[in-house]
Amino acid sequence: MRGPRVAGRRWGGAAVRALTVTLNPAVDVTYFLDGFRPGAIHTAREVLRVAGGKGNNVARVLRSLGVEVAATGFAGGAAGAFLAEGLRQAGVEPAFHPIPGESRTCLALVDRETGTCTEVREPGPRISPEAADAFVERFTRLVAGCQAVVFSGSLPPGLPPDYYRRLVALARQAGAYVVLDTSGEPLARGLAAGPDLVKPNRDELAAWAGREPGDLQEVLAAAARMRAAGARAVAVSLGAEGLVYLGPEGAWRLRPPAISAVNPVGSGDSLVAGVVAGLLQGRPVAEALRLGVACGAANATTPAVATFPPELAARLEPEVQVEPLG
Repeated sequence: MRGPRVAGRRWGGAAVRALTVTLNPAVDVTYFLDGFRPGAIHTAREVLRVAGGKGNNVARVLRSLGVEVAATGFAGGAAGAFLAEGLRQAGVEPAFHPIPGESRTCLALVDRETGTCTEVREPGPRISPEAADAFVERFTRLVAGCQAVVFSGSLPPGLPPDYYRRLVALARQAGAYVVLDTSGEPLARGLAAGPDLVKPNRDELAAWAGREPGDLQEVLAAAARMRAAGARAVAVSLGAEGLVYLGPEGAWRLRPPAISAVNPVGSGDSLVAGVVAGLLQGRPVAEALRLGVACGAANATTPAVATFPPELAARLEPEVQVEPLG
C-alpha cells in the first residue's frame, strides 16, 4: 500500500495531515425510541444533533485520534452554519464552499428495544455547474500538501456521476493517500482514477458486482475485480461480521470484539478514520485495519455518532481478531 507522506500542509495555524470531503453533508438528527412502530406516534427518549455526513464523521474521529484535519464540501444556510460550528467545536477546521439554500437534514430512528435503526435522508440542495467548478478550484488549493484525503458519501443533485473521479485524480496528483467511500455509479466512475482504498459494504459491493456475494470467497472475488477496475486496495465492511481486506500486501479478515450495540450509525465512517489514522501513525496495514475495526465497534457502543472516546477504541483493539487469508 502506498503510504501517506510525512509532512502536512499548514492550514488555520496547524499542520493539516488529512482532508475529508463531504459533498452532500447533513445535520444528522438521531431519535432514540422505545419500540418503533410504523404509523404510530412516538415520544423520543433522547435526541442528538451533530454535524453529519460521512466525511464529517470521519473528520471528528480522526481529530479525536490526534490527526489534524480539515473538512470540506458544499454547505449553505443555517444548517451549513451548524455544520461548520459543530466541526469547529470538535477541533476540525471547516473549509466548506458556500452555496445558496439550505444543507440537508437526515433523520435516524433508533429502536432501543430491538437495536434496529431506520434512516430518512433528504436528497440535498442542487449544485450548479458554476459551484461545481468553483469547488474544484477550492479543493485543488486545499489538497496541496495533505497526506491523506477521504471522499465519503453520496453526490448531491446537480453533480455529474464522474465528479469523484475528477477529485480523486487531483488528490493523487497532489501525492495524497486517497480513500473513496461511496456507492453506485460515482463509485464505478471513481475507481478509474485509482484510489488507494475503497470501502464498500456488502450491499454496495453486490450492487457494483451485479450479484450478492454468497460466501467469503465470493467477497474476495468481487474485491479482486474491484482492484482490477482501478482500486489499489479494497476493504469490505460486513457490519457485525467485521471486515475483509484485499490489497497488494495480502488479504485479511478482521473480526470485531463482542459488544452491546447502542447505535450503529457512523460505525463505517469510524472504521475508515481508524484505518487512516493508523496509517498516518506508521502502523503496518493489518494493524491499521485492526484500529479501524476497533473504532467502528467503539462507535456502535455509544449513542452519539462518531464521538466515542479514543480510550474506548484502545481498550477494544486487542480484542479484534486478524486472520490472514490465502
